[in-house]
Amino acid sequence: LVIEADFSQLLLEATKELMTKTDAAERTVLMLVADAYETPVQAEKCIWLLYKLGADPKATDRSGDTAAHLAARRDNLRVLALIPFEAKWLQNENGATPLMEAARAGSWKCTKHLLHLLRQLRFNECSTYGNSKRSRLLGLKDHRGRTASDLARLNDHSELASYIELEMRLVFDYNGSITGLDFVESWLKDIKKLIEDENYSALVQKVNRFNCDLPNSQGNTFLLMFMHVAQPQQRSNPDTTNLNQETFLKKLLQVCDPTCANTYGMNALHIAAYKGNSAAAAALLTAGARANVCMYLEVTPLMQAAFCTQEDAAALVCWILLCAGSNWSLKNRKGKTALDLATEQGSHKMAELLRR
Repeated sequence: LVIEADFSQLLLEATKELMTKTDAAERTVLMLVADAYETPVQAEKCIWLLYKLGADPKATDRSGDTAAHLAARRDNLRVLALIPFEAKWLQNENGATPLMEAARAGSWKCTKHLLHLLRQLRFNECSTYGNSKRSRLLGLKDHRGRTASDLARLNDHSELASYIELEMRLVFDYNGSITGLDFVESWLKDIKKLIEDENYSALVQKVNRFNCDLPNSQGNTFLLMFMHVAQPQQRSNPDTTNLNQETFLKKLLQVCDPTCANTYGMNALHIAAYKGNSAAAAALLTAGARANVCMYLEVTPLMQAAFCTQEDAAALVCWILLCAGSNWSLKNRKGKTALDLATEQGSHKMAELLRR
């Protein structure tokens, strides 16, 4: 039911007792979902229901694998992204973390997701630990002394191994600034001109899965910059340049990490919601972005939509997010919900949707 995203039926059949039951391999419902190759956008709401009923993301099967290990092997980004941070770094009976399993399997999406999480201040805790916590987690070894990059290279995923090693070169100071890839700043500046000129054919040639998620000093990547600069889609005329923009975004989302955020946790979905870019929001959610992901001050994409200056666009993004499982009852650090913010901003159509 979770894999099919049948939330209504799941509500009827799921119980707290079922969350702890296991099959012959000692796998729970959450583990079985994680072991699926693919889950639809609406599965996020179903997985949150499993957690609400008591599903334990740290539970292990007979091999000592957690749901995160299984999702990483399958490259199931949607499920892995929904697993709590602490459960993403546990070691199994062989000493392997989910990052190691993703690297061994050549799972680019899940490898990138795990690497990029540690760019966020709330996860790397650089104000307390500097770069040490991040270095320790990325440098963990299995019981045979192999790191994630070692396992990627041993299994003929040399490009992925190089990407992991490049990520390990990044250094965070106590203020959260990133050093180690100084060339990214100038590269992003040059590439921004191509976005402004809507030169998508040139962008396709210059952006690839190795460079599209490289960060500048604040953790901003090409995808984040693209979402800032690109104008919302106008679907009325399929022959406009906006179609090229939409096509390019779909190509980009085949290689980049839709969950990647800057150091403050702002990701592309937050930006798309703020700008009222419904086509981009839908594409990001389809690619694996979390509908309820929080950035700085516990702000969700749904809350960001309330600040969109185009009322119709805000309402459409709101609807897309709600269909994807956005929780309208969540509050930011000031105790305000998306409805509170929409009301304050005079986004009446969005507020009406949220009141239903």
